[in-house]
Amino acid sequence: MNKGVLILAEYKWHSDHYNPIALMPSLYKSRPSRTLRAITKFLPFITLILLTLFFPNMVYGQEEMPITAKSEVDYRYGQIMRFRLSAQSEVPIENVTLFVRAPELPNTLTTEVEINSKKEIQIEQSLDLTQYRLAPFTTVTYWWLVEDKDGNAVTLPEAHIDYVHDQYTWEKLEKDGMVVFWTGDDASVGQAAMDAVVKALPRQQSYIPFEPPNPLRIYVYPSADDLRAALRLTGRDWVGGHAHPDLGVILVSATNPRTAAIELEKTIPHELSHMLLYEATGANYGAIPIWFDEGLATLFEEAANGDYETILEEAVITNSTIPFAELCQSFPTESSKALIAYAQSSSFIRYIQAEYGNFAILQMIRALADGADCQSVTTRAIDRTLEELNEEWLEDLSPQSFPERLWQQGGIWLVAVLVGFFLMSLFFFGLPRSKS
Repeated sequence: MNKGVLILAEYKWHSDHYNPIALMPSLYKSRPSRTLRAITKFLPFITLILLTLFFPNMVYGQEEMPITAKSEVDYRYGQIMRFRLSAQSEVPIENVTLFVRAPELPNTLTTEVEINSKKEIQIEQSLDLTQYRLAPFTTVTYWWLVEDKDGNAVTLPEAHIDYVHDQYTWEKLEKDGMVVFWTGDDASVGQAAMDAVVKALPRQQSYIPFEPPNPLRIYVYPSADDLRAALRLTGRDWVGGHAHPDLGVILVSATNPRTAAIELEKTIPHELSHMLLYEATGANYGAIPIWFDEGLATLFEEAANGDYETILEEAVITNSTIPFAELCQSFPTESSKALIAYAQSSSFIRYIQAEYGNFAILQMIRALADGADCQSVTTRAIDRTLEELNEEWLEDLSPQSFPERLWQQGGIWLVAVLVGFFLMSLFFFGLPRSKS
């Protein structure tokens, strides 16, 4: 169980005291006469009476009672988050409202807690984490509003709690604003993850000239199953990694310390690409076509996914590819179709790079940062509509007939052989003689 930081807030209103003697220091600078001493002796009382009659608020002030409030939070990962409040007041408290905010929530959750009117309250309000699926390592912000019977209201300061996956004990390695967390005693896993970031960053910045978030936190789970269990809370339990660009968090896995470097050099560059693209496009990141975001990420992987080629070839043969216009906002939820979408996106970006060059990729990133959408980004960057590029890409992938494959693989040699046979025939049989 994880506990949040305890917050103690006390709110009091004090009366301002009026001291007329402080306003008359000159009376005591010289030796006063007997009459003056008599006047001075009773002057405070006379002044107090006059002020009470004409300015009662100056003397007594606004008499408000103090309100003391204390708040705390804890959670069971993936199950429940509990918010607690203790408050005391000399005037009965009638209304209490809890506010909860997190990046995964579309709006701030507002909950009015039912209480009996009391001068001292202790309440608990729960958030069902099976209903509100918070992302691992997100930050939850919360605060309370307390109102008494007289209409006085006190808002406690915002408090924060990190939703850490506390099932594991995390080791840590830091370097230049990057923090790697891993489990177990083998430090080579953490070092392999750090090396993968350091290696991938310069290449990606040649396309996306932005710095990653600081800090950039990378969590390496001990297995793919453990990672999927963590991601299941966000509804994405079939992917090999995950990035929260707005939180600066990357989640990956490395099952075997001996092969960790190979695994992480594939997954970390992929997720790092999402981070840099988020930094480059800012508020427009949410409008980036998914096929571009994921396709660009696969371009940066140290080794291409061999399964994608097989999946894509089968999709082309069976005519089951998905138009890119349908992959603008999301990928299919069904895992088999999602894999086709990933394979297509990877191939599509590599096709654009091969046909139009690296500059075309950079121009697309600039157009997206400038607000281009799924349909207009290709037109603005390379003067091709998305539909035209889709057709070109499919044509490039279409299976070729035997003569086409023969010509593509050895066309020049075929021409040379045919010319050779023609010349040899002339040599052996000679040129035809003309009749005189």
